Amino acid sequence: MPFTWSVPEGTWPTGLATLRQMTVVVAVVVLVVAIATYLTWLASRLDRLASRVDATRAGLVAQLVARAEAAQALARRCDLPDLAAAAERACAGHAALLSGNGADSVAAEAEDAENALSRALRSPGVVAVGRRAPDDVRAVDAAAARVALARHFHNDAVGDVRSLAGRRLVRFLHLAGRRPLPAYFEIDDTPPARGDGPPHPNDPAAVA
Repeated sequence: MPFTWSVPEGTWPTGLATLRQMTVVVAVVVLVVAIATYLTWLASRLDRLASRVDATRAGLVAQLVARAEAAQALARRCDLPDLAAAAERACAGHAALLSGNGADSVAAEAEDAENALSRALRSPGVVAVGRRAPDDVRAVDAAAARVALARHFHNDAVGDVRSLAGRRLVRFLHLAGRRPLPAYFEIDDTPPARGDGPPHPNDPAAVA
């Protein structure tokens, strides 16, 4: 008598249905895990970019402080009261700028002060002292160049944060939390044109 394989009635349909259900469940789980992983990556990237903004802001403020201090030294050496006043005003806003509290208003006030210092450094009276205090002038120019570089790095970091935080998914899910968007720091950091300037009456080189 030949052997025959018998399957209980209803077994195959039930098994196929169970397999389909398991496939759907696995697909849903994989999709949920993928979405959760992506959202976690977005949130962690926002945190990393925010930390980068803090670091570049600290670097920018350090260079602004160095520029103001170099300007103060030049003002004392060459008796330039307008430059001294501009440098003092710039120094007054550095601590608040570093803290980042009230980012928009603080940045706007600091930008005004730093722009005033930039204009003072390009004033004819300051440009003319190159022969009288060359070391101080070189220190000011070097500090100004570092400010421009630090500001470039800071604004790049700010742009990365604002670009990521502006995505629809990030805004919809509030992945950036309640922290305000960092502000760009926009100042005129064009270096002054330097020349030897007219000789000063007390300059020994002028007598020679």
